[in-house]
Amino acid sequence: MKTIKFKNWTLIVDVELTKSTYKKAEIGSASSCVCDECKNYSAYRENVFPEEIKNLFSEIGIDFNKESEITRYCKQKNGLHFYGGWFHFKGEFIGENCKNEQEGNSFTFELTKIEENFSIGFHLSSALSFFEDKNNLVQIEFETEIPWVIAKELETE
Repeated sequence: MKTIKFKNWTLIVDVELTKSTYKKAEIGSASSCVCDECKNYSAYRENVFPEEIKNLFSEIGIDFNKESEITRYCKQKNGLHFYGGWFHFKGEFIGENCKNEQEGNSFTFELTKIEENFSIGFHLSSALSFFEDKNNLVQIEFETEIPWVIAKELETE
């Protein structure tokens, strides 16, 4: 296990297991989808993550090209498209849990802004994970705003 300090968190990571799990995964969620929203995200993926996050993912053993899930929520007033998604690593973390449970079996996220159009947070979950053993998984949530870059126009809003 490796201990990594990031912002106000301490991440305790099984780097080798995380790295080997991502290596086994053929493609990420967006690359396996045929919808225009995922095609747009895939086309822009290289620019989604700040260098600081790419470096963190590399240190953890995460391949940023293989997200567990990605969702486009809406077009913002600034013209950018609001997306959210997540990754996992094997281990645990010390610090603020970004998931806030609400009444009625719902929740919200309070993510930490890294750059103007990118935020991140951590909580324990195994939703749509590539890992065979779903125990001790940390889910890394992220939100971003990105431009529409594919030639095909978005059909509905």
